[in-house]
Amino acid sequence: MPRNQGITDEIIIKMYKSGMSFKEMIPTIGLSDRAIRNLMYKHEVEMNREQTPGQPCKHKVNQDLRYGLTKWHGF
Repeated sequence: MPRNQGITDEIIIKMYKSGMSFKEMIPTIGLSDRAIRNLMYKHEVEMNREQTPGQPCKHKVNQDLRYGLTKWHGF
């Protein structure tokens, strides 16, 4: 996907620092979110997002499964 004409790295960085998300920037810039992210890394722009260890659990599994199994086995 080619970059829209007249859009420079500096403009993209200013858009991001003003609070726009990558998804909001895609139609204006003409680049994918991954290409925008790569540009940010290239220019060592600090990312605004929080780092999380992964996706949150979708299903609540018995948190006390270990106790339940030991009770079931008679330990």
